[in-house]
Amino acid sequence: MCLKNVPGTNPPQEERMVISMEIFLYIFTCITVFMFGGCLGSFFNVILLRVPEKKDFVKTRSHCPECKHTLKWYELVPVFSYIIQHGRCRKCMTRIKARYLLMELFCGGGCLWVFMALEFFRPHQTIIGLLLFPVLVALSAEDIVKTEIPYWCSITIASLGIIATVLSLFLPSDVLWYEHLIGMLLISVPFAVFCYLGAMGGGDVQLVAAAGLLLGWAIVPSVLIGMVTGGIFGVIVKITKKRATICFGPFLAFGIAAGYLYGYRIIQMYSSLMG
Repeated sequence: MCLKNVPGTNPPQEERMVISMEIFLYIFTCITVFMFGGCLGSFFNVILLRVPEKKDFVKTRSHCPECKHTLKWYELVPVFSYIIQHGRCRKCMTRIKARYLLMELFCGGGCLWVFMALEFFRPHQTIIGLLLFPVLVALSAEDIVKTEIPYWCSITIASLGIIATVLSLFLPSDVLWYEHLIGMLLISVPFAVFCYLGAMGGGDVQLVAAAGLLLGWAIVPSVLIGMVTGGIFGVIVKITKKRATICFGPFLAFGIAAGYLYGYRIIQMYSSLMG
């Protein structure tokens, strides 16, 4: 008896090959997206370290800060080079800060999160997300280390917001062009009041204003997520008394990331629950 086309049996060889190819392409794309994010994370690390010292980060090649050894291309592969070299310079064996690895991991993971959540259903939103998430990681790292949010991060997010606003005039989008402007004004005004009262810094206000321009109405659940997670962390810190200063930037960044991917779903769920 021929079982080739009987339901419940193994699919034909051609179909299995197609499925295998699709799986391979998906895995390959995931790896490529992760490496893209890791490269951005490595580049942002250079910017965050060199700009405050007024060093050139465009023409000067990457090098070991201890022995000044110029790094080869195979010493700059995100994540893998750090692991293969056991976190040390190949020439002088000086230990490399874990910050480099963490930035590459989080930026790569953030980009992978964007791709797996959006894929390329709307390519322009996916591309903006792939650029947005590494910036959020970079500003979080800088806020943790220096308790300040770099201006270039807020400017970059605002630039992405302007691009998204223009694209919404011509391409299908969850956010209408005027909702981008509403989002910016809706959240920046109360945050400016908080800043005036000393509850948060000016960098936070700039960040939420830029994010509001990008997210539109989705900035509301974004800020709520950031405030709730930040509040929980603040309570834990107050109980344990391990740290006196709380950096709010990373929690805002997490809220913005969640809002970009799921903000309008959260709004729709809330609307349906309210009847």
